[in-house]
Order: sequence, then structure tokens, then C-alpha cells
Amino acid sequence: MAILGFSVRRAWLNLRNRWRRRRKFPPFVIVPLEGEIVELPPSWPDLPLFLSRLVPMPLGPLSVSELRRTFEQLALDPRVKGVVLRIACAANPAVYQSLRDLLTRFRSSGKRLVAYAESLGPFQYYLACACDQVVMPPSTEWNVLGFHDEYVFLKDALDRLGVGVDVVNVSPFKSAGDIFSRNDFSPDSRAQAEWLLDARFNELVRGIAEGRNLSPERVRELMDSAPLSAWEAVQQGLLDAALYEDELERFLMPEPPAAVDGRIARLAQRIEKVAPRLADDLRRAQHAAAERARRACVHLEEVRRSLLIPVVEYAPRMIGVVKVEGLIAPGASRRLPIPFPLAGEQIAGSSSVAQAIRRAEADDRIAAVILYVDSGGGSVLASDLIAREMRHLRARKPVVVYMGGTAASGGYYVSALANCIVAQPLTITGSIGVIALKPNTREVFEKLGVHRVTLQRGRRAALFSDVEPMDEESRAVFAGLVARAYDDFKRVVAEGRAIAPDALEPICGGRVWTGAQAKDHRLVDALGDFTVAVEKARELGGLPSDKRVGVVVVTSPRRPMLPPTFSAVAHLGRAIFDGSRELRELLTETSAWAVSLWRSSVTR
Repeated sequence: MAILGFSVRRAWLNLRNRWRRRRKFPPFVIVPLEGEIVELPPSWPDLPLFLSRLVPMPLGPLSVSELRRTFEQLALDPRVKGVVLRIACAANPAVYQSLRDLLTRFRSSGKRLVAYAESLGPFQYYLACACDQVVMPPSTEWNVLGFHDEYVFLKDALDRLGVGVDVVNVSPFKSAGDIFSRNDFSPDSRAQAEWLLDARFNELVRGIAEGRNLSPERVRELMDSAPLSAWEAVQQGLLDAALYEDELERFLMPEPPAAVDGRIARLAQRIEKVAPRLADDLRRAQHAAAERARRACVHLEEVRRSLLIPVVEYAPRMIGVVKVEGLIAPGASRRLPIPFPLAGEQIAGSSSVAQAIRRAEADDRIAAVILYVDSGGGSVLASDLIAREMRHLRARKPVVVYMGGTAASGGYYVSALANCIVAQPLTITGSIGVIALKPNTREVFEKLGVHRVTLQRGRRAALFSDVEPMDEESRAVFAGLVARAYDDFKRVVAEGRAIAPDALEPICGGRVWTGAQAKDHRLVDALGDFTVAVEKARELGGLPSDKRVGVVVVTSPRRPMLPPTFSAVAHLGRAIFDGSRELRELLTETSAWAVSLWRSSVTR
């Protein structure tokens, strides 16, 4: 049946491709890279079928996964001789590396790849250097100067407002609270920021040197002498041409159209008296050639529905993708209307992520799971709840973590128990540590003339209140909470990464690493883009190597799913069919905490 299904599908795709081949279009396709680019497209909640057809989903940012499918079609189609990449995008360094990997694979097809941009920042030029040629307008400047990072410290400003922030952390490397409690870097925090900046700069230099066939030393010299005019950049080998966009047609053609037009015109003039009809035919051919020259390029959207569709056979089982994006917090995942300081725009809710993991675990069509993590951390509780689900999932199916731009602190906590972890060299990861922040607003209320009166029962009832700063006792309590959470964190890392506990401290303590550094410290298994994670999942899931594997994003279901290890609920399902006596016995079991959970949810 599966063979028959594939044969029918292949016949249908071949028929569609035969129809698509009928259309002729110019040999170069313009692919715009504009706006924000992310690794995976945004996920929208499941809707009933009739609603999914009626309710249009909002357009999200362009994703690398979408571009990967597009470039596969462009590489496959023999009518496409090359691609003109219009670069005007923004992304984090890890996404730029994924894009560069994508362009490198496309170039291996033998087709020409030209980058065109009106201006290029450091990582935009890093991406352009993966192309065969780089072109910019004559009036622009080559402004790849390096990186200039600025850090803001708010202690004095908060003091003037009367707001204090008490910080308890495992080490100075866990520096998220420094913005509120210091006016400058601590020595350890500065060293950490320096090595992260060095990693970005060295990768930028390496990528430019490799793409432009220059030595790293020469690249540094040119960057130190920038800005350069477009013509100077051409002379120094940083650009291949300085052209306006309307001049790209001639640049892309193997022979300048003007030369062809001149020869045809002279030939037509010579035979005008002898064969006027032939001369007219030559002039018409000259006009047609000029038209074709003007249409050497076509925009992707004009030909998207005419590109050939890959005809491949899919494996019977799939790879599921569960996403953890944004601040990790208890509750449901949500998107904030505006980016919030430290939190960002997205919230990865532990309940939503847990439901998606359970859904992937229960689906027999899914052979392996990729957990996509792009998070700087968040709640200890929420991270632990997700890690708990990861432990259950790993017991049934192989799990591969693919780290996006950032997978640090809680982002690493939820990743540690995977069978394999893949990251880009410039992914920000690690930060294995815990920090507690407690603001106090007593002075600001006094300055405003606001009088707060508190009543209390319980010695430590005001432990988390912002009325008073930490005293010695409360600081000791917070230190104990942080130490306990840190020990749990290291225990999870030791279990997941098979690292001896006594060998963890030099790589933990809140230290932040790049993906390349994390691999050296055994915190990451492999470096590469999302396709590397897919291949790892294919291998661990026992999927055939001669068939393509379908990849599907798994979201939380509309109806909540209970953990499969929920023994009391499993008994409950059987009891409904076995008779009321067993059901009554089950409802009186003290271990059936699901019953009290349901009762409490009804009374709220």
C-alpha cells in the first residue's frame, strides 16, 4: 500500500512538473532577504479544520527552513542558472551561520550565486561572502568596521529613584543582575564578555577571509582602514563590482548585450540592399535579444509556482519538533504585545511545552523528537518541569536538541537530558547557574510621600516583599534557595552529559560559552545547522537513509494530555469499564492526586 501510494504521488508530481516546465523565464532568480530572519517559522495554535480555512494566520518573519525549501527547488530546476541574493536582513549570529551553510550547499549545485546590497553590516557582509560574487552600488561605502558592544548599568539611576535591587548568585559569572546592582563589570564578567566578543570577531574575520580568498591578517587591516568607497573595496578584493541595480543585467550575462547589438546592426546594414527581408529579420532578432537581456532576472514571487517540485520518497515515520522560545515561565506560552526588558517578546510556558512533548511522545508516527531551544532561561520551576517531561520522552524516543541563537541558563537546563545536542559555533549557551533578584522600593515610596503599613503573620511572610531590603537572615535564606537550585541544575547536567560532578564546576558557575567552546567542554555534541540535527534524529530514530524524513512542528493540543506515567488515571480509565465498585475504590486511593487536582480546579 505504501509503495502504491508513493507511485501515485510520484506520478502526480511528475505530471505537475511537466506542466511547470512549459513556462519559460529568465535564468537568474532574485531572492530577497529582508526584515528579520528566524530559524523556524512561528507556530500558531491548532484550529478546527473549518476555522483554519476561514481565519488567516498572520504573516511571520522569514525563516531559514522556508529558504531551505526554496533553494532546494532553485538548485533542482535546470531553467535556473543562478540566484541574485538581495541582502537587507537582520538576524542573530547563529541564524547568519545557518544561512551561510544554506548558501554553501546551494553553491555545490554548480549554479551562480551573486549577492547585491545597498549597504552591508558586519554579519550581512559575512553572509554575502558565502556567494560567488558581491556587488554594491558605486555611491555606497564598505562599512564593515567590526563590533562595538555597549552595556548599560543602572545602579546609580535606581539609587536616585530610591529603588534598590539585592542580588544573590552562584558566582560573578552569573551576571544578569549586574545591570541593577553595579555601575561597571566585575572582573569575571568583563572577561566573559571579552571572550564572547572575541569569538564573534574571529568568526567574522574567518568567514570574510575564506569567502574573499584573503588572509585573516589582511582582512583585519582592511577593517581597520574602513570605511572604504565601493571602488576602493573593488580594488582591495572586497567587492567584485560597483554597479547600480539596473546594471546587474549586463553583469550577469556572459557577453555584454551592447557588443551583440553592435554586431547584429552592422551585419543588417551590410545585407540591407541584397536581402532586405533578412535584414529585417536580423533587426527583429536584435530587438528580441535586447528584451531578453533586459529580463535576465526575475523575482522569486513571479516564478515560485513554476519551479519544479522535488520528487522524493518519504520515510513512513516523521521527526517531531517542539519549540522552546523566549523566557521560560510557568503556565501557557504566550507572546507579549511589546518586548519586555529581560523577558523579550515571547514566553515559553512550561505547561504548553509539556503538552507538546507529551503529544510528540504519544504519536506513534513520530520516531524521534527535536527540541528547538532559543531561550536565555527563566524560572527554575518551569525549567525543571520541562526537564522532567524530557526525561520521560527520552525513555521512549530519542531526543535531539537544536540550539538557536541562545540556549543558556534555563535554556540549557531543558536541553541537558537530550541524547544529542547540536548548536552553531556562535550560539550562546551554558550559563549553568542560578540567580535571585529582589527589588526593594521603600525609599521611592518615602520620596513620593506614600506610607505603607504592613500586617504580618509568620516570621518569614515578608521574605519576597519589596518593602525592605535583604537583611542577613533573608540573604542566607535566598543563598540557600540558590545553592539548592544550583545543585539540582548540576545534577541534571551531570546526568544528561555523563560528566563527573566534581568536573562540572570549572565549566559551570554561570559561565557563558559559545557553541564552539561548549563543544570543547562536552556541553554540546555537534556543531552545525538544523539539517545536522535532523540527520542526528534520523540516525537515532532508526529511519532509513535512502528516504526523506518528514519534519513536523508539534504544538500543544487543544485538549490537555496527562503524563503517560500517571498510573492512577490509567487505573481510572479501566475502572470506568470494569464496574462502579473498582471506581469507588480508586476514588478513595490516597495516591490518586489527580482527583484532588480536579477538585481544586473546580473550586477556583
